[in-house]
Amino acid sequence: MRRITIFLYNLLFVPILLILLPGYLVRIRKRGGYGNKALQRLGIFDGATAARIGQQRIWIHAVSVGEVGIALKFATKFHHRNPESRFLISTTTSTGLAILEGSTSDWLEPIANPIDFPIITRRLIMSLCPSALLMVEADLWPNRISTCKELGIPVALLNARLSPRSEKRFRMARAFTAPFFNQLDLITLTDPADEARWLSLGIKPVLLHLTGNIKHDSKHGPTTARSADPIIHTILLAASTHEGEELEIATAWLGLKTEFPDLRLIITPRHVERRNEIRSTLKKLGIPCHLRSEGAELSEEPLLLDTTGELNSWYSRATIVFVGKSLPFSENHGGQNMIEPLQAGVPVLIGPHTGNFEPLATQLCQAGATIRVNDQKEIINSVRSLLSNAEKRTRMIAAASTILAPHQGATVRNCQLVEKLLPRL
Repeated sequence: MRRITIFLYNLLFVPILLILLPGYLVRIRKRGGYGNKALQRLGIFDGATAARIGQQRIWIHAVSVGEVGIALKFATKFHHRNPESRFLISTTTSTGLAILEGSTSDWLEPIANPIDFPIITRRLIMSLCPSALLMVEADLWPNRISTCKELGIPVALLNARLSPRSEKRFRMARAFTAPFFNQLDLITLTDPADEARWLSLGIKPVLLHLTGNIKHDSKHGPTTARSADPIIHTILLAASTHEGEELEIATAWLGLKTEFPDLRLIITPRHVERRNEIRSTLKKLGIPCHLRSEGAELSEEPLLLDTTGELNSWYSRATIVFVGKSLPFSENHGGQNMIEPLQAGVPVLIGPHTGNFEPLATQLCQAGATIRVNDQKEIINSVRSLLSNAEKRTRMIAAASTILAPHQGATVRNCQLVEKLLPRL
């Protein structure tokens, strides 16, 4: 059945690739960021890069920014435990690649993710001879997995994420998906409730290991509130926003300015190439907007954080954070990572559409650790309530700490399981 799955995948791969390729090339051109790594998408490496990578690296694939953060956290901890280990980390997005390039070292090499075309994949794996293939959360490439298994290379899915939509699809095609997942050597789970869901898909129990979520494993330990500290500037930070959300946030900010004249607004779009579009949206409201990429600092007028790698440092300065891709008005739904601002000790608002982070998002809301909002009116009411009540902000962070506590140590637990796959370490 596994061979049939691979055959059908490759049968459909070429026509689907040809259909999607024009739009993909337009998106690459629009976003940019690949630079001299564009040919790596075809599995082509220049001589210097190939020599630097060598062989026997642990290959981690992380599709985008969130997964890259998990990959870096895991690789850093693993290398600390095993100093002789060397990593190759691939990512599909230019933003993810930019973050990885900032972490390049003699033991960590970032690459643009090669497409999973059979000939390209086999030639690349034969050349790299990775000591293991680790995939983060949900981005699985059948040819890559199949080739590694043929060559006796351990394959693992770390921090496995099974969205309701994916679960439904896998259940409908269980005859094909169960053999595909069962060829893996390890699947690490983030939540106790996930085990029953994976088992219902026909996955072998021996493969499943509950570790907690690497993404929620804070190196600083338990989340601590800082909301009772004196506030120099009250900052409403809208993080990872998508089209449609900036208008709601900016309108809410205008509605709060009379009551809270010192309230500052920072908008961090999920895709920075939308900067001009967002500027135009705010201009229609009569709001000037300044770009961080042009050297702008926090001021009375909104700051558009259109740089890479700065968001986490602003979390620690924010008073309240709204996490995007979650409002009904958003062009895309599913939610973005609300854990990082909570770990920074900041109260968080989220919209109703957080499927990518369930059941955790609902657990946080039920515990009073986050607040769901649907529109600008509810954003205004929630921000007003939080700014007027320091004790409420403190309670929210304390509740978040309780919910996130089981995930502390998740990174080490994942390292220990992968180490068992690599006895030479």
